[in-house]
Amino acid sequence: MTKTLRLVLFVVLLCLARPATAQSTSISNATPAAPTAAEKEAASYEKHTKPVVEALKLEDAATAAKVHDVMVAQFAIWQSWHGQNDAQLKQLWAEYNQARSTKVQTNIDNAMARIDAVYATLKPQHDEFIANLSAVISPEQIEIVEDVLTINKVEVTFKAYGQIFPGLTDVQKAFILKNLKTARSEAIDAGSMNEKSAFFKKYKDRIEAYLTAQGYDVKQAYKDFVAKQKAEMAEKAAAKAATQTDTP
Repeated sequence: MTKTLRLVLFVVLLCLARPATAQSTSISNATPAAPTAAEKEAASYEKHTKPVVEALKLEDAATAAKVHDVMVAQFAIWQSWHGQNDAQLKQLWAEYNQARSTKVQTNIDNAMARIDAVYATLKPQHDEFIANLSAVISPEQIEIVEDVLTINKVEVTFKAYGQIFPGLTDVQKAFILKNLKTARSEAIDAGSMNEKSAFFKKYKDRIEAYLTAQGYDVKQAYKDFVAKQKAEMAEKAAAKAATQTDTP
């Protein structure tokens, strides 16, 4: 092989080697790709599903997996549905709050009817969701799921009613609890905690109208409860201050 030919071969080999070296350097220095929108949504569904599954404390792994899959699928449905309807719902809830301020029941009922009409389009998916859960867990466990999705509003609100309206009969308590559970069932479809609370307002209005018919002075009961809470807080603050003063 002549000297010229050897030089040509060396140049060819060098040119062939350079792209591979550049590619290797490019790969080693590349930053990880940012998560896609779909990956972010999937992570969000997993994040919201985890506390539901944990609250159920399911010992059977297969059952836990089924509940997980049902919840993830439902979060995707809620996300899609609210993406299409939240703009309209925001306006309707504003109208509902304005109607509540009028204290005219007809106005309130008409405003809520418009909200219910929008949510009626989600009812088939809601019913299917409950049916899918019912296939793998008990009614009591479904209530746990609903409690997690509504940050335990039934228990908290029911306990508050017992404090605000002492002496409630078993029949009155049953009425209150039934309405709060209905509120919870509807509120699980809401897209935000503010909207979930709004569904509870709807049924709290009904509960308080019922208590008024039962002879309670609802407005005065609330005033008395607030005054009692403030007095208790002041008493605790005074006791704490006295303790700090007595401490050497």
